[in-house]
Amino acid sequence: MKLLYCIPSLYNAGGMERVISEKVNYLIQLPYYEITIVTTDQKQRDIRFPLDERIRLIHLNIDFDGHYSENLFTKYFLHQRKLKKYKKTLIQLIRDLEVNICISLCGKEIDFLNGLPVKCKKVAEMHFGMNVRKQFLMSRHKGFLWGWLGEIRTCQLKKATKKLDKLVVLTEADQEKWQKTHKNITQIPNSNPFDNKTVSKLLNKRVISVGRLDAQKGYDMLIDAWELVAVKNPDWVLDIFGIGEWELKLNNRIQELNLTGKINLCGLTSDTVPHYINSSIYVMSSRYEGLPMVLIEAMSCGLPIISFDCEYGPRQLINDGQNGLLVNPNDIIHLAEKISFLIEDKDLRLKMGKQALESVKEYSKEPIMQRWVELFNQLC
Repeated sequence: MKLLYCIPSLYNAGGMERVISEKVNYLIQLPYYEITIVTTDQKQRDIRFPLDERIRLIHLNIDFDGHYSENLFTKYFLHQRKLKKYKKTLIQLIRDLEVNICISLCGKEIDFLNGLPVKCKKVAEMHFGMNVRKQFLMSRHKGFLWGWLGEIRTCQLKKATKKLDKLVVLTEADQEKWQKTHKNITQIPNSNPFDNKTVSKLLNKRVISVGRLDAQKGYDMLIDAWELVAVKNPDWVLDIFGIGEWELKLNNRIQELNLTGKINLCGLTSDTVPHYINSSIYVMSSRYEGLPMVLIEAMSCGLPIISFDCEYGPRQLINDGQNGLLVNPNDIIHLAEKISFLIEDKDLRLKMGKQALESVKEYSKEPIMQRWVELFNQLC
């Protein structure tokens, strides 16, 4: 069976990139899969997660990101020209490779995948909620116009995915929402990539968060919350791992609040497990999410979770008060209160950490990957 995955790039240290890498590395071990991954915006950068040498990588270097500094008219013209080139190239690749199933990670191809004149089955993996396009715009811009544009983009996404052979979503809440308009929905969550023998003792005075430094991840709110936490718990430290476009902005905010040394922007790490194990709490401050891999990873290391109750993902993983704490979305004061509460209650921390380890067993790799194998067999 010949699979072709379409993803913008593989250089980011994001959850989607880790998931696709883990998935194809599993599938290629089976005797009946040939796998190709096509990227549009890799641009000679190294891939972040290792891939089996049997997996074919094709970097088209369309560079959709390369024209965002242009004026609106030029931007639209260049985007359409690149989209046309990508569509033509993808059609030829699917035919030349005799692809059985083309799987979109909802990059640029998602808008034209269903209409491609090819015989293969067409599948989309949604790693975010239905409203991701609106959420993306609203996290970066304010005003009615951007909200209206976001609604249009959401409608486009619904139309583009409605007649695909399958639309795979991550959470049960996603599935319920999509089923109102789509009959091609199935739900398969992300699996846990770790098999830890060692877990955190939850005794270090350290809180951790991992993610891109951008609007989505909401670290501006977490930094402001930590200002309140540090007043009551000055000996605790917040370490944030990741890079991104907001790095300078966040560093400036840390300095403005005199939190240097109390909050550390640690950059990228090749191995997050030791950092999870040396921490006592994981905090997620995202404005929106899918099914966050970092929460699954942190829970598998025995960390209790504190997260904004943003739409979809966190609430599927966190049983409030059992294996973590959910916080009103974007409520900085409430976030600070919950962090301080868990810092100051060691017994509750230990109890929640044990429950987190139990909860994450549901996301073991083998049964989840078998669901993918069954799906592909049904399609072909």
